[in-house]
Amino acid sequence: MQAQGVSAKQLADELVSFLATTMKTAQGEVFKVVEELDLSMTQLKMLFVLDGSERELTPSELAKSIGLSPAAAGRAADALTRQGVVSRREDDQDRRVKRLALTEHGKECVNRISAARREGLTRLTERLDPDQRAALSQALAPLQPDPSSSPDCAPSAKELR
Repeated sequence: MQAQGVSAKQLADELVSFLATTMKTAQGEVFKVVEELDLSMTQLKMLFVLDGSERELTPSELAKSIGLSPAAAGRAADALTRQGVVSRREDDQDRRVKRLALTEHGKECVNRISAARREGLTRLTERLDPDQRAALSQALAPLQPDPSSSPDCAPSAKELR
């Protein structure tokens, strides 16, 4: 194991390599579930953005968060609505504004995808002996997000504004 002389850049390079390996390890399970759910990559992004949001989003807010035109995001949201993954309702103050949120089925889909990711990562960490797992857990602790925040990488509603 490396001593104290590790620069922030060197550690960042090692983390990039580690993250690439973990993503490759976990992606097989994730892609299998995404295929079973018949989701496009755009729809997958939408699910996780809606899951990470503290409130219902408008199609425009959702489009902005995933880098699509409002029309393209609207088509993807329409498909998710037909699949029963996303609900769409009129805004209480302005009926012209639509609000999008995950349905219970949508939350189950997100949970299945997250479980598949976790399964892949579990396979990777099973290669470590107990002392290595404990050391890695201890080293990662200061880098972990605040437990009161969302566990996924989806932007919060505050970040969408």
